[in-house]
Amino acid sequence: MKTAVEEIKAPIACNQVEYHVLLDQTKVAKYLAAKSIPLVAYAPLAQGRAASDETLISIGRKHGASAAQVALKWLLDQDSVAAIPKTSRAESQRANLDALKLKLDDEDRKAIAALPKDKRFVNPGFAPGWD
Repeated sequence: MKTAVEEIKAPIACNQVEYHVLLDQTKVAKYLAAKSIPLVAYAPLAQGRAASDETLISIGRKHGASAAQVALKWLLDQDSVAAIPKTSRAESQRANLDALKLKLDDEDRKAIAALPKDKRFVNPGFAPGWD
């Protein structure tokens, strides 16, 4: 990304990276924000694993929401971050949109921050060495 932006001067509309509550992408997010490039989170639900995380389930219960909605809202509350959850089911699409109605508080964000942030689930053989 750095080569494309700084050396080639390519006009980058956004950068899609695996990003979810279990994977820290702070370094990438800060770089993109400094360059005014939106981050698009793919696999924003950790390939479905967010839905079964006990911390997210507990936060969801507190707000009358699902763990997946909590995970999406955490991403969407960040500046210059968009999420593209994969689903073909209409009820899941509606539930994903309903995540926008959720209001996470400081206690929720603190609990999410305490989750492990080293879980990469998309790592194909042709992938580069990740930061």
